[in-house]
Amino acid sequence: MASITTFSRLEPDPLQPDVTVGATAPIHDPLWLLARQWQLGEYTGQDGGTPVIARWRGVAAAPTRFVPGPIKPDTAMQAPRFDALAAPLEALIERAGPPMPATADTVEGLRLGVDTGRLFLRQLALHEVTRDTYAQELIAAFAVPEYSDEVLAALDPASVGYARLHAGRSLDGRRLRGELAGRELPRFVDVAPGDRAELRTACADWLRLVGDLFADADDAGGSWQPDRFEHTASMAARRTADTFGETTLTAHRYDSDTLDWYEFDVNGEVNLGTTPAEAGQPLTRTVMPAPVTAPGLPARRFWEFEDGGVNLAALAPAETDLGQVLMIETLSGFGNDWFVIGVDLPVGHLVESSSLVITDTFGVRTLLRPLGDRAAKPADGWSLFQHAMPFDPNEPEGVVIRNLLYVTPRLPQPLIGPVVEQVVLARDELANLGWAIEQVVETPLQTGLPLSSARPEEPLDDPDVAPDYHLAQAPPPHWIPLLPVRTGDSEQVVLARGSVLDVAGRRLVRSVTALLGGGPDGALLIPEEEVPMGGLIVQRSYQATRWIDGSLHVWAAHRTRVSPSVPPSGVRFDYLIE
Repeated sequence: MASITTFSRLEPDPLQPDVTVGATAPIHDPLWLLARQWQLGEYTGQDGGTPVIARWRGVAAAPTRFVPGPIKPDTAMQAPRFDALAAPLEALIERAGPPMPATADTVEGLRLGVDTGRLFLRQLALHEVTRDTYAQELIAAFAVPEYSDEVLAALDPASVGYARLHAGRSLDGRRLRGELAGRELPRFVDVAPGDRAELRTACADWLRLVGDLFADADDAGGSWQPDRFEHTASMAARRTADTFGETTLTAHRYDSDTLDWYEFDVNGEVNLGTTPAEAGQPLTRTVMPAPVTAPGLPARRFWEFEDGGVNLAALAPAETDLGQVLMIETLSGFGNDWFVIGVDLPVGHLVESSSLVITDTFGVRTLLRPLGDRAAKPADGWSLFQHAMPFDPNEPEGVVIRNLLYVTPRLPQPLIGPVVEQVVLARDELANLGWAIEQVVETPLQTGLPLSSARPEEPLDDPDVAPDYHLAQAPPPHWIPLLPVRTGDSEQVVLARGSVLDVAGRRLVRSVTALLGGGPDGALLIPEEEVPMGGLIVQRSYQATRWIDGSLHVWAAHRTRVSPSVPPSGVRFDYLIE
C-alpha cells in the first residue's frame, strides 16, 4: 500500500511587529534569580567587580633651589632660588660659559659683539629723538678695537678680514654691555637732559634682549666638569612642610643629549635650604580606568578573535628562560585583568602618590596605598620608574627610593649648530701615555676651524748622507700629551695635561681649545677611567630652542661620544733616518 509522507512547518507569527520585548529578554522574577545567586555564594567572591572609577591623590612640588657643579657630602647651604619653568632645564645645566664676553680685550666673541651692536642701533632707531643724534657718538666711543698684528697673526684669514673690516667702524656690543653693567646710561657720551629717558629705555630694552637670548654661565661655577667631561648639578624641592620634607635631586654624570628623570638621583647628604613656604601642593585626579590592551593579549569580548599579528603561543623559550615563560603565562592567562589610569601631572614637578581609591561595579571602594608608603607596612613589590639614592661609591646603584617621580620638562629636539670645538681623547700603550687630539677650534666668528694633524714629511733616503739619529720623534701637530701621574701616595693614576717642544726645540706647543682649558686654576687632571680604550670624542656646539612661553634660548653645550677609531700617533724613540 502506497504511503504519502507529509509535514507541516512551524513558523513564528508575532502578534505585534515590535521586537523590543524579545530582544531585551526580561526575567520574569529577577528577585528569585538574585536569591538563588545568594544561596549559591556568588556574592562572596573576591575581586568580582570591574573598576569603574579611580581617584588618585598625591603631592606635586616644583624645584625651587638650584646649584650647578658638585656638592660635598654633609653640606647644608642656602642655595639661590630659581624658576624651574622659566627656561629649559637643558639650557640651565648644559650652558658652558658666556657666548659673548663682557670685554673686547681679546678677539673672542667678535662676531656676536658686532651683531649685538647692530641690535642696539635698531633699538635706538625706534626712538626718533635719539636715532640720529647719538648713534655716531656711541660708535665712536664703543667701536670695535683695532687689534695688533701679533693678535691677528694667530687668527684664520676669515677672522682677520672680519676684524679689519669692522675695526673703528662698527659698534661693539661687548664693550657697550660692559659699560652698562651697573649703570643706566653709557659714559663718554654727552646726553641732553631731555633725551635721557629715551636713551635709558633703549639701553634697558637692549640689555633685556641680550640677557634673554644668551644663557650665560660662570666659568667658575658651571655644571660642566672639565676633568670628567660631564655635567653635574643639583636641585631641591620640598614635598611637605615638616623637617624632613626636602628632597634633593642630583645629576651626577649627565653626558648625553637627553635630560630625563633617570639622570637624577636622590641625594640624602645635601640640603639646599628650602623653606616650609615652598612646600608642594596636593593634587586630586578622578578618572575612569581603561583595560590594558596590546597585540597578543586576550580579547575582552567572548566571541571576538584576537589579533594574529602577535602570537604568544608561537614563542618557544628555552628551558632556562624563566622570565620569558613567566611573561607568556602572565600575558596569555591574566593579560585582560590589568587596568590603566591616566593621571595629568604638572611638568617640572616632583610627584609623590598618597592614595588610590578604586570603585568597582558593585560600589565597593578599595584603598590602595603606594608601594613604599611610610605609613604602610614595608613590603617588597614590583614597580617602575624608581629613583635611587647612592650612599657608597662602591655601590653606585644605591638604595631604591619608591613612590617618587620627577616629571622632567625636557626638550623634544633643540636646533644644534655645527661643531665649533672637538677634541679626541685616546690611549697610546706603546708610548705609555694618553693623547688629547685637538681637531676643531672655535674662531672669533663662532665657527669651527679644522686643525691639521699632518706631520712634516721626513727627508728622502740619500745613500751619500750618514744616518741621522733621533732620540724621539715629535708628535703630530695639536696632539697634547696626557701624562700618567699620581696625586698622592694612595691615590689612583690620573692623566695630567702636558706640553711638548716643537721640532726646533724653541717653544712649547700647548692646547688651543677651551675644552682642554682645565678648571678655574688652569689645571687639568683627568681620571684614568674617563679615557676608554677606544677613545672619546668631546664636542662643543651652540644650540637654540623655543620654550613653552615662546621665548628663544641660545646656549653653548658639550657632548661626548665614543670614538669609532683613533689614528696612531707614530711617536718613536731611538731611531735612525737613513
